[in-house]
Amino acid sequence: MLKICPLIDLFFTDDDLATRAAKIADCGYSFVETWLGADASELKQINNSGIQLVSIVMNFATDAPVAPINPENRKRFLERMDAMADSALAAGCRQGIVTAGQCVEGLCYQTQRASLVESLAEAGDMLSKRGFSINLEPLNTEVDHAGYFLSSPLEGLAIVKEVGLDNVKMLYDIYHMTIMTGNQFEFITHNLSKIGHFHVAGVPGRHEPKKGETNYPFLLQGIEQGGYDGYVGLEYFPLLESRASLLQTREYFGLC
Repeated sequence: MLKICPLIDLFFTDDDLATRAAKIADCGYSFVETWLGADASELKQINNSGIQLVSIVMNFATDAPVAPINPENRKRFLERMDAMADSALAAGCRQGIVTAGQCVEGLCYQTQRASLVESLAEAGDMLSKRGFSINLEPLNTEVDHAGYFLSSPLEGLAIVKEVGLDNVKMLYDIYHMTIMTGNQFEFITHNLSKIGHFHVAGVPGRHEPKKGETNYPFLLQGIEQGGYDGYVGLEYFPLLESRASLLQTREYFGLC
């Protein structure tokens, strides 16, 4: 069975992290992920009521000073990866999400791409010694992330292949890639070995997966049958009350 992990930041938002974790567990989930990452003690609050934290965000797309596509950021980027991995590991979490950053004015595409590959290779080598993995995320540039460097799943795949490390893979966000390209099923099922994490949300709107054009039960069946053993994150902004939304998604995915 697929391991589904709600993004704890978006559900039961009036409660503290420990209470959110308990309420998510009560909806039938065993895993969560978070956009947080800097404070290990804060992350540890999540691991309550049978919930396990499985992924954090290592850097945000607009965090220019540590964007790995800029060669000038290499030292800061590696320091960020090191610090974030420390926090995650202290909370029992062994993987994180890396964004490429916004395109850097004055730097050609190839310079930025080379910097991204080299930065990921250094970070991946450093973190592999600690049993930590990173997942590079392409994002859509049509709706949510204008100016972001990496919007193509093909290019994301090429980059992680060039890095060539088992602990550096791609995060495939079905919401973002539905906006940017088609042929989802074929791309996903032929490249599962290079995908370390999934995100889902309804298209358009980024709300409940059931509310949109994407046939998630079909895609998730293919992912499961392909032998994927990682996590599928619920990174959507619920229109329903949190409990109703999470229960609806479980039913829609055939998990209950």
